Amino acid sequence: MEIMSTFQKDTLFPVQVKDMAEQLMEKEQSQVPEGNVVDWYKKRIGGDKSSFLQPALSYCSIHHAVRYRQHSGLRLKIKQAFGLEVEGLYINAFARILKGAQSIQLPALAQNWGGEEKFLARQHDFTSLQTSPGWTDPSTMLHPYLDQNSVLLVQLFSMAATYVTHTSSDKRGHVISQNGQELQLQPPLGWTIFPLFDSGYVNSGIHSAPLFEGFLNAGFMQTLSTVSVKSAVQDALQKKQIQLQKKYGSITVEIWDGHYNDEEHYALPVVNDLLTITSTKKFLAMQTSKKGKDLSMLVIESLDKKQQKLQRNSPEYQRHQQFFEEAMGEKFYDLIEMGLLNAGYGPL
Repeated sequence: MEIMSTFQKDTLFPVQVKDMAEQLMEKEQSQVPEGNVVDWYKKRIGGDKSSFLQPALSYCSIHHAVRYRQHSGLRLKIKQAFGLEVEGLYINAFARILKGAQSIQLPALAQNWGGEEKFLARQHDFTSLQTSPGWTDPSTMLHPYLDQNSVLLVQLFSMAATYVTHTSSDKRGHVISQNGQELQLQPPLGWTIFPLFDSGYVNSGIHSAPLFEGFLNAGFMQTLSTVSVKSAVQDALQKKQIQLQKKYGSITVEIWDGHYNDEEHYALPVVNDLLTITSTKKFLAMQTSKKGKDLSMLVIESLDKKQQKLQRNSPEYQRHQQFFEEAMGEKFYDLIEMGLLNAGYGPL
């Protein structure tokens, strides 16, 4: 129904088969007598000789079944980061859209569509590693303008915090700084970028991209707004405007068209094109590494010695894990909100 409504709203899309035939004839500059239109159209769109071995028409990618429409938007999931050189930190992924040159001056629409669109991944997969944290948030829908050079910027922020359990096991505890000072976000652990569009379509796929150190370079951002992500990255690396993380860290995200919700979209292709800027094998090897502590150890270490022996699937442990996630998540959210406001951005 969502796809059908998109075509219904498209005033340029042919309503009848006759209209489609006329549009095809005009596009191909074909001169077809009125009495032959039906036979010409049948032959043009399929024909009797079509087969799996020799199709009359090229097969369309299922991900190109509908063009991008801003009102339908696109959906994003930040799945996992890999190869971080830290342990003992609470880490979340913050993402925002960087507009391309064609849309950067366009105003934000209702509900901030096409504006400063951003989101935070903060629901953790506690079976993942502290050096390769994963997130389980449902997809986030954003509505950027269609711009071939608009990208998704993902930054990893951490919080050196400790969760202190409540004296009552059925109440949530509180969060304190590890060093006893005022709690604040650490400098970014890394960042990366993903292309959002493929011509007139969403760049659907399970995308992996390298992690870079430090902060974004102004010259790199300028180049990024006018050329492809891969070209901009290769140029910036050559000019030493940006620097790869030495341990071949990366981030994986899922991107698909907003016509489909989380349960409806077709199987997404794996896209590792951005990993080819250096050694793809080393990035993929880091993604499969099992070295390090589980994320659940952050919860375990906050418990007393008796509680640390709890089975991970026990109701009592699961309650502590939920309290941990809620308390740490709220504190992190407050800090990222404060950071955005101080930097001149709007709230999440």
